[in-house]
Amino acid sequence: MERSIYVIGDIHGDYNVIDARFGDHLHSDTKEKIDVLFVAGDAGFINSYETSDSKSKRIKHLNNLPFIIIVVLGNHENYDIIESLDECVIFGGKCYKEKDVDVYYAKNGQIFDIDGTKFFTFNGGLSIDKETRLEHEKKYGIKLWWPQEVKTEDFQMAFTNYFTNRIDYVITHDVPLSIFNKLIPFIPGRFKNQTCPLQDFFQKLYLMKNFTHWYAGHYHPSYPVTIDDLTVLPIGYVTKIK
Repeated sequence: MERSIYVIGDIHGDYNVIDARFGDHLHSDTKEKIDVLFVAGDAGFINSYETSDSKSKRIKHLNNLPFIIIVVLGNHENYDIIESLDECVIFGGKCYKEKDVDVYYAKNGQIFDIDGTKFFTFNGGLSIDKETRLEHEKKYGIKLWWPQEVKTEDFQMAFTNYFTNRIDYVITHDVPLSIFNKLIPFIPGRFKNQTCPLQDFFQKLYLMKNFTHWYAGHYHPSYPVTIDDLTVLPIGYVTKIK
């Protein structure tokens, strides 16, 4: 059976959006998990305020989807919990995996080789609402911001992985600096003064042109915006890669 590969924009914890995009017929007890769904950051599946009931519901729902789900982490993720999970390898890429859930959280700078098609991934993005999130934590004791959202210490390792492989597709949350500058007319105003070390790092990768197409999320455009060979996905928007 030929495998299909998809990528979806930010989900922000609303896993029901996957049903809305693909249809309820996806929930099947008999369909084998062959197809792959990448999340381009801010999946938000794991959070600081999840109850045992909501966790059980989430696990059941995600396990019923006929996808191998690979999450590229954004800035609104619970990095502390995710990085405490067991590590594993899928399609040659290193991931964290929550017990009993068919979801894989990519580590930084990974290469996923899916039936000969290579995907490079890198996590993170800048939280422009950092101060609000820190105030919320101070007031309510619920952590909503994590410094791991930008891990500059992983740049060299990721660059080596990228440079030594012929990449077909890149999936990140943020975008290269030159794309960000062109993206400004299409995104909400709150993002327009954002600067982030990830953008500079991605710019170096982008200029090497070692890929066919690049997909990202983070900026919440009202429709998919393609600039040159990079597409920024709206919240919950799905596109089929192959």
